[in-house]
Amino acid sequence: MNTRTKYILLISGISAFGLSIYNKFFALTETSFNPVELEYAKVFFGIGILCFGLYYFNKNWQNLLTKIMFGAFGLCLVLNLYLVAQIYESRQIQKQLSEYHELDCEKITVRFKTDLKNNNVKYFSGGLVGSGKLSQNIKKYGIENFELGCQVYNNLECYNELVRNYLKKEKNIVINELYE
Repeated sequence: MNTRTKYILLISGISAFGLSIYNKFFALTETSFNPVELEYAKVFFGIGILCFGLYYFNKNWQNLLTKIMFGAFGLCLVLNLYLVAQIYESRQIQKQLSEYHELDCEKITVRFKTDLKNNNVKYFSGGLVGSGKLSQNIKKYGIENFELGCQVYNNLECYNELVRNYLKKEKNIVINELYE
């Protein structure tokens, strides 16, 4: 194995290991479940380490083991980068939700007017009933849907009422029609 190949494997292996540790802690914090991508990344990392160990014991298989290490560490790195992107997106959504959650109905009315002017209107669907195709249908009107699950917040309901009134007045659409 030449020097360049050693460095590439070392960098990809260390990067994959570092991102696996990062994702282990932050994916569990952000999503509260263990993502399957992280499990696959661990398996690929283990395969890469195993091949690294076997590389020095069997001279006949060194070329094949090098290729397997590249593939295993590469897949581990790609899966971990995918998880980093998911964690970043989740944090951005949480940041947006916290901005709205802290506002009372009076301040949220001002925020709605600002969002309307900036074409950045949101809808916060929640409750016991699922939202069906709401996210897909409401996007046609330039509105982003945030699904909150079973949680319902009074101040976000104030914002939703403003969105419903806007859709009724400007687009002649009743929000309940968009659930189907």
